[in-house]
Amino acid sequence: MQLHFHGYEWTGDGRLLAKESERRPIEGGGFGLSGLPPLMTGWWLLRPPAQVRGTWEAAADAVEWLAGRYGEHSPGGDPWMPIEARRRCAVAQLTEASDVVWSCWVSGSRWSGHYVIVCPNKTWPQLTCPVS
Repeated sequence: MQLHFHGYEWTGDGRLLAKESERRPIEGGGFGLSGLPPLMTGWWLLRPPAQVRGTWEAAADAVEWLAGRYGEHSPGGDPWMPIEARRRCAVAQLTEASDVVWSCWVSGSRWSGHYVIVCPNKTWPQLTCPVS
């Protein structure tokens, strides 16, 4: 299967991230039905296809989506890493088959996470593509 990328996102009350049973693929833990981000990035591939927000063949296209979603939730950006540097790093990571996560605390307890997951995943090669 050709290397490609799937986009995922979750925004919500960051205190919900403590629900680890929903974030681990354990029997009876609610993982498959949960929208919470998994504890391991590659585990997104275990989630239902409806949770995939986009699929791309080119790393640059996946990063374009990532930057747009991140910009919507954190319009001020990241003072430590300008968006263009962030984009370059993300393209390089995806090209090297590493997942990319951009997340931030939006306000108060509100948290926003955006993920581009490499498929097939080098860390979890036994996982199948969720949309194939």
